Amino acid sequence: MLRRGLAWCACLLLTACATAPPLTSTTEAEQPGKDSAASADTDPVFPLTSEIDPSVPKRYRRDVELAQIEGYFLFREDRAAWVATDAAIAQGIFARHRALATGWLTEQQDVAGNSWSVAFVGTKDESSFAYADVNVNFSGTEPQLNVRENSPPRPLSVSEEVFTLARSAIASKNWLRCAETYNTSTQIFIDEGNKYVVVRMMPAWEDVHVQPMGGFHRFRIPMFENGSIEHFAQTKSCLDVDTAKLKPGEIFSMALLASPTPTEFDVFVSLNYRRPHY
Repeated sequence: MLRRGLAWCACLLLTACATAPPLTSTTEAEQPGKDSAASADTDPVFPLTSEIDPSVPKRYRRDVELAQIEGYFLFREDRAAWVATDAAIAQGIFARHRALATGWLTEQQDVAGNSWSVAFVGTKDESSFAYADVNVNFSGTEPQLNVRENSPPRPLSVSEEVFTLARSAIASKNWLRCAETYNTSTQIFIDEGNKYVVVRMMPAWEDVHVQPMGGFHRFRIPMFENGSIEHFAQTKSCLDVDTAKLKPGEIFSMALLASPTPTEFDVFVSLNYRRPHY
């Protein structure tokens, strides 16, 4: 990622990367049971920090700090949904509700991002419900899970209803799709006293060698009057990295035109793909 002569590494800590030269090199509903391109039970563990490399210019420091924190939480959220899905499949829960299943909703339960709740959602007669709940905790060396199948299915909470409506509204819009399957993140975000529902659309990583780099989107839906939906598209075209063509230890780079700084998506893919992204 080159911008104004700087090469920034979109790692969690952005440490010692500011001057390192980079080496070159359609369904919107979530589908449980994605192919495991990497094992979800061997995730790298990083301390949450807001430290920023001193070489980052002052006017970009807040944006870089937000990218680090939000990208880390996005990585944890995706992993929580991943391991919860594996558990639901292993226990036959998804198979028993497959006909009505529409995806999952993941909510952060603590400030550190260690504890997450994953609700598996279904719809019948235009009414949504949660047929299973999985609590995931990352505070130990291995993810700890508490899996509960709901019999009967429970009604959605107020926040889950809001997330469901927001996700459905975004899925129907016209935006660049770069994968057959998309994973969705929905969270509440408060910015300068204004509350938003933030929906992030991320192309699923389904081939161990092909890593999606394009087609990431962020929508901020205002929860107040006279606001408008904000849409950020990470790229203007679909980009993939074929890691089978990279040499051992080689990184990948891209020119980012939509933002002057790395975004949460750059941090997310660096952590998710376990390869520094410039």
